Order: sequence, then C-alpha cells, then structure tokens
Amino acid sequence: MISTGKKPVYVDCNAVSPSTARDIAAVITDAGAPFIDAGIIGLKPDGHGPGPRFYVSGADTSPMQALHGKGFQVLSLGADPGRASALKMCYAGLTKGTWTLHTAVLLAAEAQGLSAELCEEFECSQGPTLAQMEARIPRLPADSERWVGEMEEIAKTFADAGLPPGFHLGAAEIFRVLAKTPFAAETRETMDETRTLEDTISEAARHLAPKTK
Repeated sequence: MISTGKKPVYVDCNAVSPSTARDIAAVITDAGAPFIDAGIIGLKPDGHGPGPRFYVSGADTSPMQALHGKGFQVLSLGADPGRASALKMCYAGLTKGTWTLHTAVLLAAEAQGLSAELCEEFECSQGPTLAQMEARIPRLPADSERWVGEMEEIAKTFADAGLPPGFHLGAAEIFRVLAKTPFAAETRETMDETRTLEDTISEAARHLAPKTK
C-alpha cells in the first residue's frame, strides 16, 4: 500500500485472537489504510436464509455494513478492532473445543480397548451427544490441519483474559493427530460420507504418541 499509494479498506476475516487482530490493525493503519476486524460465524451462503454472520469492529465498519443482506449478515461490535475476533474466538472455543473433547474421549477409550463399551454407555445415557459425535467427528479430518492454528489463537485469547490456555492447546494437538490420517487429504466436497465414527477413531488412534508405561 505504501509503495502504490493506494489505501483500500482492509478487512481481516481470519480466526485470530484479539491481540493478533490489533497487531494486524496497527500495521495496516500505519500504512494509512482503514482496517476492519471481522469474525465469521456460520457456513458459506447457500442462497437460502440470511446466510452466515460477519461480526465486525473498527473505527469505520460502514464499508462492510453496506454488504449486509447480500448473502450474509453484518453485525457491528463497535470501534475496537479486537472485539470481532474476540467473539469469534469465544464461539469457536465452544464449538471446535467440544468436537475435540469428544474426539479425545473416544481416542482414550480406543487406546484402552473400550470403544464399544463406552459407545454403548453413551447410547444408553448420552444419546444426543453420541449422535453429535457420529455426525461431526468423521468430518473433522478434512479441516483439521487449518484448525490447529485457530486453536492456538483461542488459547492465546484465553491466556490474555487470565484463563487457562491448556484447553485449546490440547484441542490443537487433537487436530494434529487427525491431520496425520489419510482422511485429512479429503475436502468437504470429496470426503467419504459413508465413513463411520468407529472408522475415524480407529484410524486416528494409530497416529497417537506411543503409550507411556
């Protein structure tokens, strides 16, 4: 931007911590361009319904707000360029954090030869949760590698807020395990929709670190 003299609005939609967003904002504004922090929640627009939500914050979010209703929603969170990223981090801390906790629990059972017994108990006493595991976990490897960094940014968000970062550093490790499986070569469009929860956990368990005695 400095070399060209042009100063387009820079909208950062990456899943990063508030402090990372503010660091990026400083670089962009020092170059003389407007900066908008954005956090995306929801799947890509499908032509039905209001679409995903783009939470935005920054000194002037009007360029993004002008796109409201054009396939997605735009909601302003004020002038602080870290607020949109903070909301995204907290939201993903629940969703992806829960998915990795589910995966970790099942991998621990698999490592001890108790997968069938644990899933039988889940079916008896945690039916809705088991259904979520069956629907979600086989789909995780396709996105696992790119979500490692997001978990680390969530951990940074927690640490900066005075909370333990270990939850999501652990989540990052689970995604690293899933990224080692052959299923990680798939995309959301090419993934095997017939693969079961059991297939996914069994393969992922092969990539765990050796057991300690």
